[in-house]
Amino acid sequence: TEVMAMEAFMVVGRVAVVLALTLGWPIIWLMLLNLRDRRQDMVLQTVLGEVNSRELMGQVAVRVRSGLVSRRSVVMVHILAYSPNEIWEIMTRLSRRLSPEVRLELTGTVGRDFLTTFTVKPVSGRPLPRPRQASLAAS
Repeated sequence: TEVMAMEAFMVVGRVAVVLALTLGWPIIWLMLLNLRDRRQDMVLQTVLGEVNSRELMGQVAVRVRSGLVSRRSVVMVHILAYSPNEIWEIMTRLSRRLSPEVRLELTGTVGRDFLTTFTVKPVSGRPLPRPRQASLAAS
């Protein structure tokens, strides 16, 4: 009886290992996808909370990309026809709210002359320094 119990235990163990190897990877994959989607949604809601105002309605496009395993994300914000100061204000507000793992790419048409992209890697708790007007015009 002891031998039969040991053999039954071995069979159950083998079945458990085969099931874990067969179903384990898809379950882990789905969990990683779920975590990535939650991270993206959290970042998107943070950005929309800052740029969702009456004056920006219809002039802002937001896209969020996150890695599957990494916590890092990229937020791409496209803004139409704003002055350099207004773009800087939006970038400052967003950089204060985003975590250090999020890179912000803000693209806007500065003064209707040319398309400019600003890339910021926020540092929590530190406000961005105010740029000089000449440095924004030179970009």
